[in-house]
Amino acid sequence: MKQPIYYLRLMKYISISLTLVFAVSAMVSCIDDDPGIDPDAPVIQAAEGSSVRGGETLEVTFTVIAPGTVSEVTVAASAGTATIINTDDIVGTTNAEATVSYETAADISGTQTVTLTVTDQQGKSTNQAVEVEVFAPVNYGMALVSGAGDVTTTFLQGLIDLDLNTIDNSSSTELAQFAAVYSDGNALFTAGFGAPATMGKYVFNSAGEAKLDQEIIVPGSSSFSSVEIIDENKGYATVGGGLSRAVQFSPSEMRITGEIDLSSAGEGLFYSDMIVRGNTLFIALNDFGGSGEAMVAVVDLQTNTLEKVITDTRTSTLFGSLTTAIMTEADNGDIYVQGSGLFSDKPSGILRIKAGETEFDTGYFFDLTATVGGSCFGLYHFGDGLTFTAVSSNDDNWFGFDGDNPAFRYHQIDLAAKTDGGDLAASLPNTFAASRTMFFFQSSDDEILFPIAGKDEDAIYSYAIGSGEVSKKITSSSGYVSGLVQVN
Repeated sequence: MKQPIYYLRLMKYISISLTLVFAVSAMVSCIDDDPGIDPDAPVIQAAEGSSVRGGETLEVTFTVIAPGTVSEVTVAASAGTATIINTDDIVGTTNAEATVSYETAADISGTQTVTLTVTDQQGKSTNQAVEVEVFAPVNYGMALVSGAGDVTTTFLQGLIDLDLNTIDNSSSTELAQFAAVYSDGNALFTAGFGAPATMGKYVFNSAGEAKLDQEIIVPGSSSFSSVEIIDENKGYATVGGGLSRAVQFSPSEMRITGEIDLSSAGEGLFYSDMIVRGNTLFIALNDFGGSGEAMVAVVDLQTNTLEKVITDTRTSTLFGSLTTAIMTEADNGDIYVQGSGLFSDKPSGILRIKAGETEFDTGYFFDLTATVGGSCFGLYHFGDGLTFTAVSSNDDNWFGFDGDNPAFRYHQIDLAAKTDGGDLAASLPNTFAASRTMFFFQSSDDEILFPIAGKDEDAIYSYAIGSGEVSKKITSSSGYVSGLVQVN
């Protein structure tokens, strides 16, 4: 009974063997029939396609077999410079591995080729190319916003450096909404204003264009309120307008990894800003002056639970926006919280939560209204005596309803001395800080960049840390700059 089965299997193996023999014979026949293929010429096997960042160097390997012995080996690149590292190890051999150093330039991007040519002692030559994807060396992600109200577009783009005089949206990726931008050090993240709350992760392709990689969507919510990305593995975001919660998420995987119920903090609250210090998350709560006090939620991150809400009656209305910080942490771990004082009889002021504490410091209050002469918006700290805020010259136009009259001027303040350093520069135009954009970005050891969104110009200005000099750096012809982050 087993003999027929054995016979069938044997016939199957014979059939497969014959098929392979015929296939090999056909390949040999094709080589013999093709006058362009010389079976005695050198054979080169290239490594699979690789990628490199523009301005950097990549090593590419080729395996060389030359029956007639290698007499010469050369390499060429479609762009950039290619050099054979081990020529002496290849010439005079019949079997070797060529190592090529491919050096790109910063202005090179897209698919490039590196081609190795081998000539043997019989004068026969073979060449083999390998494709290398060269990525534009994007170091910064920028967002420009144009339009107003429901007709707003955010333009995302990657920048190799910040040494440019003008910027436009000609090479940008469009989002049909207002969006703030963040970074985990590698990718660009967006939090859009509009339901449902949507966070996008964008990576830059070889041409330097921002491409959507993944999204996090929180159904039932109106929008993200604030975002804090710690690193590639952990971030936090608050959502509002239907849901009272914060979410923990993984930036690398773009998935929600935990939730924090904030409903017991109170109803009708907006989450203006957040700071993570150790295992504690502090969230600024804004009720638009309803309570007449400042409120901050304190969250235990070991259990992702709301521990308590701390309050202070010396200021109120912790108003912030997606693009703006109103909480900052000093090098010693002290956290400062800026209240606008809007819609109440309280002054604009700054409170402190000392390092290791989770209560407001009763011995510290910086009365901004009395010191700088007006209500303030935003808080950015860069070391002792170097802190920035924006002072309103007209609280009736705080939210920019009068589009012809921007109301804010940038001031330098000292948190320790509780003093006002005055305007950053008298020549600076007023800006629509609270209604459009405000951020401060340290681009180097001696430079801090900040935006002007004004009546007559949209631009990025530079503040020199050493001298305090302010100068215009980049002019935008396509809307105001809503964000600038560093990426790799």
